[in-house]
Amino acid sequence: MFTLVYHGVGHDREWIRMRLHAFIFLLASTVAVGAATGWLITLPGTWIRVPWYVGLVAGAFLATTSLMGFWAFLTLNFVARSTLPRRVWRWLQAAITLLVLYDMLYGRYQLAAARNPAHHPSYATYFVQGAWPFVAALLAAWWKRRLSGPGSYLPTVFFLYVFTVLDWLLVIKANIPPGIVNGTGLVMMACNVYLILIYGRLLTPSSAPAPGAEPGGARAAGQGGQATMAH
Repeated sequence: MFTLVYHGVGHDREWIRMRLHAFIFLLASTVAVGAATGWLITLPGTWIRVPWYVGLVAGAFLATTSLMGFWAFLTLNFVARSTLPRRVWRWLQAAITLLVLYDMLYGRYQLAAARNPAHHPSYATYFVQGAWPFVAALLAAWWKRRLSGPGSYLPTVFFLYVFTVLDWLLVIKANIPPGIVNGTGLVMMACNVYLILIYGRLLTPSSAPAPGAEPGGARAAGQGGQATMAH
C-alpha cells in the first residue's frame, strides 16, 4: 500500500513539474519571439527607424501584452464552452470577428471622417491596418487546422484577429506614424501566432502521466486538452 501511494505522489509531482516547466517555457519563448520581432522591424530599410535595442525591449514588452490577451482568450473560451451550446459559441465567434473586421476596415474611417471632415487619415491607412492582420489570421488558422483538425480553424481566426486588435487598440488610437502602428501590430501578431501554434504541443505530455491517470492515458489526456482549447 505504501509503495503504491508513494509512486502516486511521485507521478503527481512529476506531472506538476512538467506543467510548470511548460508554463515557464511558454512565457520565456514568447518574450523571445516578441524581442526578436521587435529587433527585426528596426533593421535598416524596414518599418521603424529607432535603435535596435529600443525595438528589442519594446518587442519583449509587447509580448507580455500578448500573453495577457492569450490568458484572457483561454478564460473566455473555457467559460463560453461551459455555459453555451457549442454551435452558439461558434456563431458568436464568427459574428464578433466579422464585427471587428467591419470596424477596422470601414467603421473607424467613417467615424473619423464624421468627426473631422477636413483633416483625417486616408481610407488606405484604415484599410491596411484592418486587412493585413485578418490575412495573417487566416493563414495561421489554415496551418493550425493542419495541426489540430478542422475544429480549430474558427477559434484560431477569432483569437488571432479579435484579440490582436484588442491588444493593439491603444496604439491604433494614438497619434503616431502608421509605420510604428503597423510595426507594433506585427510584433503582437507574431507573438499570438506563436502562442496559438505552440500551446497545443505543450499540452501534450511526452512522458509523465497526469495525476491519477494511467501511463498509457497521458497522451489521450493531452490531446483532449488541446481539443478543448481549439474548438
